[in-house]
Amino acid sequence: MAAIITTKFRVLNAENFARDIADDTNSIYIGIGKTDRWSNQVSSTIDSAPFIPNDHQDDASEASQNCFAMMRLKAGDVTTVIPRFNWVTSNVYAAWDSSDSNIFDDNVKFYVLTNEFKVYKCISSTGEASTSQPVTIGTDPFTLGDGYVWKYMYTLTAGDSEKFLTNAYMPVKTLQVTDILDDTDVNYAQQQSQISSAASATLRGIERYVVTAGGDSYTSAPDVTITGDGSGATATAIFDVDNHTVKEVIMTTAGTGYSIADVVISGGGGADATARAVITPDSGHGVDPVSELGGFYVSLNTQLEGVVGGDFTVGNDFRQVTLIKNPHDFGTTDIATSATLRTTRGLRFTSGDETQFSADDVIEGSNSLAKAYIVQIDTANHIIYYNQNAKTGYGIFQDGENAAYSSGPSGTSEVLTDLVDQADSEVENNSGQMIFLENRDPINRSVTQIEDIKLIIEM
Repeated sequence: MAAIITTKFRVLNAENFARDIADDTNSIYIGIGKTDRWSNQVSSTIDSAPFIPNDHQDDASEASQNCFAMMRLKAGDVTTVIPRFNWVTSNVYAAWDSSDSNIFDDNVKFYVLTNEFKVYKCISSTGEASTSQPVTIGTDPFTLGDGYVWKYMYTLTAGDSEKFLTNAYMPVKTLQVTDILDDTDVNYAQQQSQISSAASATLRGIERYVVTAGGDSYTSAPDVTITGDGSGATATAIFDVDNHTVKEVIMTTAGTGYSIADVVISGGGGADATARAVITPDSGHGVDPVSELGGFYVSLNTQLEGVVGGDFTVGNDFRQVTLIKNPHDFGTTDIATSATLRTTRGLRFTSGDETQFSADDVIEGSNSLAKAYIVQIDTANHIIYYNQNAKTGYGIFQDGENAAYSSGPSGTSEVLTDLVDQADSEVENNSGQMIFLENRDPINRSVTQIEDIKLIIEM
């Protein structure tokens, strides 16, 4: 059985994912974690290359154990994006084509971003270098002096450019499809103008024709007949007098209402010339930029500044970024809604000797022999926050036992006396759905530092 996942399905997934984040009934959190090294050895102080994550339950559960803090994403932290193609003089751009199955491949440049942050779709290409940058804003396609035909799509806002524009991707939005947007999220007047153009005569009309075979033995220009489920389309064949072939079919009337169209070339004394029609999108050009430009990528951007609500430790590093949908508050089945959450557990001691230890040390219970990586030390309350994973094992610490240094950067042999009690995480362990996991090189956190986390997810 042969089957495909269509671009429209991927676009729908991207839009639904963006809606999920903006929906107040959902809680999508970005988590950071894994303070220990990329190594299979508990006491290793050297990172190897990040391990490639696997799409199975065990790796997701391990990442959940490694996580030490999460922050809830907001509606403004997500948008659909598309690959970025800057308009550059002398570049050759491809024309949009309703029958090109590769049109949304990363290397097909059928739209451009100009230096004015305007986005244009190429309607017709000469196949030669583009030398005139498009600048016109309007609802109709226009032709420049270099022969290219462009259609204005939308303009990036300053806010979107700052938050989501990268060297490789740029934001794309459709006002009437993404109804959670405010008027300020796109150039509202321009987008409304595009929507109004959907009622124009070019809706689902014939954009242009592509000659697929020139035929032979023609002595004059043949006739062109258009049939399909629309009406009104007419075209003219251009006769090559030297080669006796059809070299071009010119659209004379676009017609309207076409989803399919056949082009029949007849007469002129020759035979075997064929052509196909390029049909405009269902809603017309510029009305639905997300669908028209292949917006099946989602960009997430958020910033971690200092301790971020007191739940994010500084003075340590992280190597994993995760997205968790609808985690539960600790000890409940209630979906968490707090802006930030601490996901580490804690050990509270009577001694103040925890100052002798360091983040990333491994501590070991004297009776339980449980081991854990130190993530953060709260000297004011004599609490050590920790993570456990497959390297340390998942032993359970016991109240009343001592805990000693096992291995790590501090090298101290100090013993912490009398484990009084244990502090729970703010999140129920391994709750919610992990929908994204990325392993990275270590990123050090500092109280004076802002981490700008950008994720690009392909649907």
